[in-house]
Order: sequence, then structure tokens, then C-alpha cells
Amino acid sequence: MLANSNIVPKINLLLIEDNPGDVRLVQLALQEVTGVKFETTAVERLSQALSLLEHQQFDAILLDLTLPDCHGLHTFSQVKEAAPQLPIVVLSGLSNEELAIEAVKLGAQDYLVKGQSNNQLAGRALRYAVERKQTETVLRQARDELEQRIAERTAHLKKANCQLQQEILQRKRTEALLRKERDFSSMILDTADVLVVILNSQGQIVRLNRAFQKISGYPSEEAQGRYLWELTYFPDQIKKDTREKLKQWQTPNTPKKYESYWQAKTGERYLIAWSSTALFAPSGALDYVIYTGIDITEQRQAEDLARQRLLELAHISRLSTLGEMAAQIAHELNQPLGAITTYSDICLRTLEPQTSKHQPLRDILEEIATQAERGGKIIRHLRNLIHKKEQRWASLAINELIRETVGIMQAEARWQNITIKLDLQTSLPSITADSLLLQQVFLNLMRNAFDAMIANPCNGDRQIRIKTSWIKKTAIEIQIQDTGPGLPDNLKQKIFEPFFTTKTEGMGMGLPICQSIIEAHGGWLLATDNKHGGAVFQLRLPIISPKNILHGS
Repeated sequence: MLANSNIVPKINLLLIEDNPGDVRLVQLALQEVTGVKFETTAVERLSQALSLLEHQQFDAILLDLTLPDCHGLHTFSQVKEAAPQLPIVVLSGLSNEELAIEAVKLGAQDYLVKGQSNNQLAGRALRYAVERKQTETVLRQARDELEQRIAERTAHLKKANCQLQQEILQRKRTEALLRKERDFSSMILDTADVLVVILNSQGQIVRLNRAFQKISGYPSEEAQGRYLWELTYFPDQIKKDTREKLKQWQTPNTPKKYESYWQAKTGERYLIAWSSTALFAPSGALDYVIYTGIDITEQRQAEDLARQRLLELAHISRLSTLGEMAAQIAHELNQPLGAITTYSDICLRTLEPQTSKHQPLRDILEEIATQAERGGKIIRHLRNLIHKKEQRWASLAINELIRETVGIMQAEARWQNITIKLDLQTSLPSITADSLLLQQVFLNLMRNAFDAMIANPCNGDRQIRIKTSWIKKTAIEIQIQDTGPGLPDNLKQKIFEPFFTTKTEGMGMGLPICQSIIEAHGGWLLATDNKHGGAVFQLRLPIISPKNILHGS
């Protein structure tokens, strides 16, 4: 402590004051203070003070709050942040009690007003500020030492407490395992929407859950102890399957999943997907077999319906392809037929009208012109028939149509290990369109994505992402993204040309048909790159009222 030193203590003081007169007055005043020697370093700006605090040691700071580069308590805060360990005495020209209280709250050791403090008062304030800071440091060190001693003395208690907690945790785990073993059967019976039946090694029913009781028609008390095949109306097949599965459990590589039909007590027939798990005794002998089953009757029926719908759509697609081909062929043949008619007419004009020897040739040329004209009429009739086909326009929800289409493709997606993810914006408005034609577009684009990913065996993650969004309240945008090999830049436009294909068995009419369908709805279809790899087919459909469409807009 400064007060207990036999040698006159020295205080290295940093004076931050921009007024040279005040600096001189403070230095003179501090020279007159007895019992302590002040070594004063004066700076005019806050920036100078902060720079000195980084490289030089001081015992205290005397701070003016009004400087050229900073004002008010913000000045004190910056100095406090730069030297949190030093005592700071504020020397201000303002006699402001609230400002003084706030400065002390922020950490100032004292607040002096210029002109109101005599020499001894300023010196004592600085000296006491240093002593208080040193006392605080000693007390803090003593507190830290005390806390360290307490921590060391209680370390063994903490260790014992930690061991006790581990023992309690281990005991809880053991109790949980015992409770799990004790409640094992009850947990099986509470399995929701899954058929569960437990058989012993002979095939007799030990336990069955409520879902199995409901679908079989047999209550628990009536089924327990009986053989599984006794609960169905075609027991021979069930008996054979069950016995084979029980035998297979005794050998390695046991198949654990299979499907079979189950006829309930009421006569209803269900298709069940079974999974089985064996429990072995300590001796290694088969003890119990747990069968869990899922009723997939409706799912299989839905897949059959989806497959039938897919075949119907494929038939429609073939008819549409033939129509597009007929239109293309008609367009291509119309020009040569017109040329034949023109050249026949030129030949007739060239021959002399009065020469009888050319009459047979004239008759042949006239017949050629007649047949060419007849061919042109047939082609025009065919084109009119194609362009005037009836379409079924109706209001539809695009998200629902996409979900229906995905449902059709879901079975094949599972077969090909392809994941279909939907990112459909909610609250989309309805559009007026031909649902069958749009579904044909979605199926074609998804089929192309399937083919691209299947043809790329190096790609382990097969995924299709379908996204819908509402664009500027005027159109709906649909994006179909895949993780296939993508499209080279030189093919992005060619793929929409008729008869262009990259497939060995393709006809090159699928994408042109899709584009013509979307354009017939007033929209557009294009192909872009997927930034994560693969291709993106992007299409937009305008939101048009039925009135506009029906009137030929």
C-alpha cells in the first residue's frame, strides 16, 4: 500500500486533457501534494492516450471528458475498455451531479470539477484511487486463492458425487433394461396398425396384438395355444409356409420378409407383407418367432389401378405421337405434291395444244396433276382432322394433378430405387386446362428423368424433385429436376425437334409433343441445367379463365 511505504511513493499518471492551461495547473497542483510523487504524462487526444496505454505502464489516469476527438461518457468507456485494471479519476469542467453519478457507476474512482478542487484534494483523490485499486486487486487475489482452496478441498467431493451420479445413471439404465424386458410383450401388443403374432418353435400362437385380432376375427383368448394355420380358411398353404419358415430359422441366411394372402374368419381376403424375427434360447435352439405384418391390400390395388392408368396414358401417348407424326408427314409431303402439280401444269402448257400425237402424254400429265391434287386434298383433310381434335378443358388444381401423376410413377420409382420429392407451393390458384394432356406431359418428363438416371450407373443418388410456384400472380411454374448426367449445351434446343433422340429405341417425338401441348395451353417449356447436377425441365402455364379459352384465345 502507498500509505505504508517508507520511501516516497511514485505514481505514473496519464493526464488526458486538451487545454494546455488546465494541464499546467494540474501539474503544478500535483507537485505541491506531499507524501507522494507524481510522474505525469499529458496527451491532448483520446487516440494518443489509447496508443500510449498499449505500450506504456501507468498507475492512474486523470481524464477530461471533453476532448477534440471524443466527448462525454463515451470517452470514459473507451479508456476503461483500453485499461480496465487502472483507476480512472474524471476531471471535468461541468458540475453535473447526474453525470458524476453515472461516471462512478461505469467504474470511475472519483469525479472532480475544475476550479472547485484544491491541490491537496486532487492529489488525495488520485492517491486514494490508486490505493483503492490496489486494495481491490489484493482482495480479488485473496478471493481467487480462497476459491481455489475451496475447489481443491471439495475436489474429492465432486469426484465422489460424479461417481455417485454415474452409479445412479447405470442403475437407472439397468432398471430401464429390466423394465423393457418385463414389458416386452405389452410393447408388442401396443404396436399401432401393425399385425403382431408370436409363435413358439412348433408354430403355436403365444401372443397376438389387437390389430391381428381385428383382421383375423379371433380374440386373444380364442387364438392363444392354437397353430397359426388354424385361423384361416386356407390352412394348407399357411401351414406349409409357416413350417418352412420355422425350419429356415435353423439355417443361416434366413429370408425375413415375404408376402402371403390371409383369409379372415369373416371371409375377407387380405394381402399381408410379413417380417419375421427369431429369438433363440441360450443353448442356440429356436425359442420364439415374432411375425409382424402390414396389410398391403389397398396399396396393391392402388398400384394395379395406377399401372392400368399408366397403360391407358401410354396408349393415349402413342395416339398423340401418331398424330404429331401424321402432322409432320403431311407438312413434309404437301410441298412435293405441290411441286408435282406445278411441274405437270408446266409440261401441259409446253406441249402444243393442237398436236394430236402428244395427246396420250397430255392425258398422262393431266392424270398426274389430278392425283397430286387428290393427294393434297387428303393431306389437308388429315391436317384439319389433327388440328380440330376435341379437347376437354376444365378447371383443375395443378398440385393435385402432380400428386396423382407421382402416384402413378411411385411403384416404378421404388423398383428403380428412385426418390421423388415434392416442393409444392400451397394456395396455388386453379388453372383451366386439359388434365389428361398435362398428365401426359408430366409422365413423359418424369419417364425421361427415370431413363436418364437409370442409364447413369455411376450416380448413386437417384432423385427427382418437382417444384411448383406462383409467378407474379399470372402464371404457375413447374420444375422437374433430376440427378442424371444432365444435358450438353448443344442438345438443349435439339431435344425439342421432331424425330431427334439420343435413345437407341426412341422415336424423338416425346418432347416435341410435350412442347406442343404446353404451347397449346399458352405456356412454354424449356430445358436448363441443375446446379447440383442433372437436368431441369421448366414449364409455365398461364392462369386463364375458361371464358378466354373457350372463345379461342
